[in-house]
Amino acid sequence: MGPSPEDTDRGPRSQLERSGRELASQLARIGRSLQSHLTNIGRSLGCHLGRIGRSLASHLRRIGRELPGQLERIGRGLLSLLTHIGRGLRSGAVGTHRGVRSYLAGIDRDLRPYLIGFALALILTAIPFALVAINPWSKPTTLIIIGIAATIQVLVHLRYFLHLDLTSTPRENLVAIVFTAILIVLMVGGSFWIMFDLHNRMAM
Repeated sequence: MGPSPEDTDRGPRSQLERSGRELASQLARIGRSLQSHLTNIGRSLGCHLGRIGRSLASHLRRIGRELPGQLERIGRGLLSLLTHIGRGLRSGAVGTHRGVRSYLAGIDRDLRPYLIGFALALILTAIPFALVAINPWSKPTTLIIIGIAATIQVLVHLRYFLHLDLTSTPRENLVAIVFTAILIVLMVGGSFWIMFDLHNRMAM
C-alpha cells in the first residue's frame, strides 16, 4: 500500500511549520539585538546630551558671573565720556573760540587725539565723495586729489590712532612707517596702473 494523502500533505506542512518556527526565532533574535542596540544608542546619546547640557550650563553660569562686571565697566566708561563731553559743551557756551579751547581742555588727554583724528578722517573722506559727486575737474585731476587725500588719511591714522611718531621707540616707528609707505606705494600705484591699463584697453 502507498502513503495516504494525509501523510503526503503532512511532509510539506511540517517543513512549513519548521521554516515558520525558524523564521520566528530569527526575527525574535533580530528584535532582541535591535532593541539592545537602540538601548545602547539611547544611553550613549543621553550621556552626550548630559555632558553638553552640563557644559552649556557651566558656560552660561560663567557668562552670568562675568556679564555684570563687564556691563558695569562699560557703564562707568560711558558715564565718564558723557561727563567729559557735558563739561566741554557747558564750557563751549561762553564763545566760539573760547568754547572750543575749553571743550578740548575739558576732554581727557587720551581721548583728544582720537577726536582730532576722527574729525580729520571724516574731512578727508568727504573730500573724494564731494569731488566725485560734483565733478568740477577732469578725471586725472580728480584721481590725483583722491590719491593725495587717501595718503594723508593713512598718515592721520598712523599719527592719531596708532600714535606713531619719531619721539618714542624711533626704530620700531621707522620700520612701521617704512612698511606703511611700501604698502601705500604698492596699493596706490597698483590701483592707478590697473585703472590706466583698463582705460587704454577700452579706448582701443
